[in-house]
Amino acid sequence: MSIKRPARSWVGYVMIGLTLGVPWAMGLEEAGVSLAQSEQVVEVTIKDYKFVTKQGPLRLGVPTVIKVRNEDALRHDFGSTMFEGLHTRIERDGVIVYGRGLGGVFLDSKRDAVLRFDMSRPGRHEFRCSIHPNMGGELLLLSTEAV
Repeated sequence: MSIKRPARSWVGYVMIGLTLGVPWAMGLEEAGVSLAQSEQVVEVTIKDYKFVTKQGPLRLGVPTVIKVRNEDALRHDFGSTMFEGLHTRIERDGVIVYGRGLGGVFLDSKRDAVLRFDMSRPGRHEFRCSIHPNMGGELLLLSTEAV
């Protein structure tokens, strides 16, 4: 004799997920963690011996990601003092380097790198190519709390 079990409804699983998940997510929002945008991204393309930067407004204390792509035929460097004293993580060619005091990254032609850190100092942050000193750019982080 076989015992028939009642069919399980996916609705019950969805209700449990909503019951447990929504309060947890709401708690993150109240703690100041945005679920929609957990990090701010800056895209930097190196092309024709210039840094072309694409970014939105930058905020203090938010995890920041700088994605750098070298579109030139020659090797370039993306370096800056903005990383001084900050824990920085650099991802390039499948290798991850992290620590304090990382000044930047060298990129061969058609290569890219990702730099991750917390933007914690307002002001004008310059970056440059140490191989080609005439190349430079900047990120501007204004502290709006003083306004």
